Amino acid sequence: MSWVVGIAVMLAQYYLQTDMLLWHTFGYYHILAMLNCLCSLWFVNCTAKGRVAGWMAKNLHNALQSSNPSSVLGAYRDLWVDLSHMMQQLGKAYSGMYSMYCLLILLTTIVASYGSITEIMDQGLSFKEGGLFIIAFYCMTLLYIICNEAHHASQKMGPEFREKLLNVNLGAVDQRTRQEVHMFLTAIDKNPPVMNLNGYANVNRKLISSVSGISSFFRGIKSLFQTVTSMVTYLVMLMQFRLSLMRNAMLAARRANASLSAGNSTLS
Repeated sequence: MSWVVGIAVMLAQYYLQTDMLLWHTFGYYHILAMLNCLCSLWFVNCTAKGRVAGWMAKNLHNALQSSNPSSVLGAYRDLWVDLSHMMQQLGKAYSGMYSMYCLLILLTTIVASYGSITEIMDQGLSFKEGGLFIIAFYCMTLLYIICNEAHHASQKMGPEFREKLLNVNLGAVDQRTRQEVHMFLTAIDKNPPVMNLNGYANVNRKLISSVSGISSFFRGIKSLFQTVTSMVTYLVMLMQFRLSLMRNAMLAARRANASLSAGNSTLS
C-alpha cells in the first residue's frame, strides 16, 4: 500500500508538472514509500496501545465484580504501568527518526506552498500548482495521522481510563479495593501516557496548532517542530521577500528606461 500511494503521488506530479519527465519520478518512489511505511509503523504502534487500554477500561467493571477485586485491580495497575512505560519508550526509541521525519514534512510543506503561490503570482493558475498543492496536502496528511493516533492513544490510556476509575462506586467495594483504586489513580498521575520524542516535543493534536520554530530545533533549546501557525508566518516572510525582489526589479527597469529615454532625447 505504501508503494501504491507513493507511485500515485509521483504519477500525479508527472502529469501535472509539464517540466517533469517520467524517468525523474523513479528517484522519488522509494522515498515516498519509506515515508508511508514510517507513518504506518507509528499508526500500528499507537493503535495497538490504544486498543489495549480500551480493552482494559472496558473490562474494569468485570474486574471489580470478581471474587478478589483488589488483586485483579492490582494486576491491571501493573499492566497499565507497563503499557505506559512502553508508550514512553516508543517515543524515545524513535525520537531521532521521527524528529527528522516531522521536520522534513514541515519543510517540504513550506517549500511546496511557497512554490505554488509564486507560480500563481508569476504565471497564473495552471496544473503545475495543482501538483505542488498535492505535495503539501500529502505531507500534512502524514503529519495529521501521526499526531492524531498519538493523541487517541494518550487519551484512551490517560483521561478516559482515569474517568472510568473515578466513576467506581467506592462505597460498594471493600477497603483493600478502595486502596487499589487510589493507587491506580496515583500511578496514572505519576506515569502520564504521553508520546514524547525524547524531550523534543509531545506528539498530539496540539503539535499541529501550537507555535514553535525551526530555529529552536537548531539551537536545541525548546521544541523541534514548526506547526501550521509558524508555517504561515514563514510563508508570509518568504512572500514579502519575493515581493521586495519583484519591486526592486521593476524599479531598476524603470530607471533603465528613464536613462535610455534621456539619452535618446539628448542625441536628438
